[in-house]
Amino acid sequence: MEFKDLLLEKEGSIACVTLNRPDRMNALSMEMLEEILRAFKELEKDEEINAVVLTGNDKAFSAGFDMDSVMNLGKTKMRSMEIVEESFLGILKFPMPVIAAVSGPALAAGFDLMVMADIRVMSEKVKVGQPEILWALTPLTDPLWKIIGMGRAKEVTMTGRIYGAQEAKEMGLANYVYPVDSYLEEAKNLARKIAAFDRNALKANKEQTHRIPGMEVEAAIRTQIWTFRNFVGSEDMSKRMTAFLESNRKK
Repeated sequence: MEFKDLLLEKEGSIACVTLNRPDRMNALSMEMLEEILRAFKELEKDEEINAVVLTGNDKAFSAGFDMDSVMNLGKTKMRSMEIVEESFLGILKFPMPVIAAVSGPALAAGFDLMVMADIRVMSEKVKVGQPEILWALTPLTDPLWKIIGMGRAKEVTMTGRIYGAQEAKEMGLANYVYPVDSYLEEAKNLARKIAAFDRNALKANKEQTHRIPGMEVEAAIRTQIWTFRNFVGSEDMSKRMTAFLESNRKK
């Protein structure tokens, strides 16, 4: 599959989608967002891929929307907004785990793109934030508030502040922080570890995380128990549990 502004590489059971507009700090054009959507649709059809790493480069994950694209939105506003929505949801609703490996700026729409991932691995050089309010624009609050809580999400969206790695880690936005020379490999290692788990269980777990936040607690517990029931006694469960018990006996 050919892309102009992306790189798509497959490494065994993981894939790496790399934003590739280094001269523009990976600013998101409509064409790039369409390519992101196309890449994730392609990966969804590949049953050998169990996890995806979404990244930029060491200097920038994404500085946000390409300003030329934003200034021209008035000409094609409806279709452009559809592209933004479809590309973001293509990551958020991707059935397998997505890990964002982030270094440098991840701002505005670049921040939102990063938040669509399930797990975020950041470098010590990261700069993240939603400065849209500074430009009389409104940022995305969801799914951010589900990750860091509504109180902190209000701070991020209402102040336009830019945060470094330590604050991102403290608020729960960064799951892990590593030096700039190792964050991407650490993200890939995490993806490989996750991808080794049962594919169906991974998919069911991610689908469950999207469903239960809006449920009443009793319905949420019931849903999770029924999902658990579907996997108890499976051939893969028996095989993995037997191997685990045998390895513990040898210790």
